Amino acid sequence: MSGRRASRLDRDILRGMVSEIEKEIENLEELRDEMRGIRSETSIIFRRSMGSILHDFYNCCERIFKKVAADINGGYEDSEKWHKALLFKMTIPVKEIRPAVISEELGAELDEYLSFRHVFRNIYGFELKGDRIGYLAGKFDKVAGRFIDEMKNFLSFLSAGI
Repeated sequence: MSGRRASRLDRDILRGMVSEIEKEIENLEELRDEMRGIRSETSIIFRRSMGSILHDFYNCCERIFKKVAADINGGYEDSEKWHKALLFKMTIPVKEIRPAVISEELGAELDEYLSFRHVFRNIYGFELKGDRIGYLAGKFDKVAGRFIDEMKNFLSFLSAGI
């Protein structure tokens, strides 16, 4: 989009994308509030609650990535490892189209949440281990805050094309 004048369709797509990303940022703030409200206890109910929020966090991030991939990158691959490939592609700028959506460092942090989400979806809640949840929950607020900051930078790029 840089270096060329955006057509009306491009501007409409960008406006829609900005609105959707802004809504997802609001959702992330809600998840952060929920996580802050959970007391640090070892019961399965608390592990399930934290696990659900961590799961939702990565879902929110991935929704944004899928929107960027569909509307700017022209889609994303439909393979067995598409989740990981999509995350990786968000750390790479696309020449003359867009900057990296997130930094490589944040991408590495989010990869841990992607892995956890896979586990969370494929086990029973009573099988959740407190150590991994505690580790991810302990850094959740910082990682979510960094994600929001980097998405706001990306929104600035998108808004410049409107």
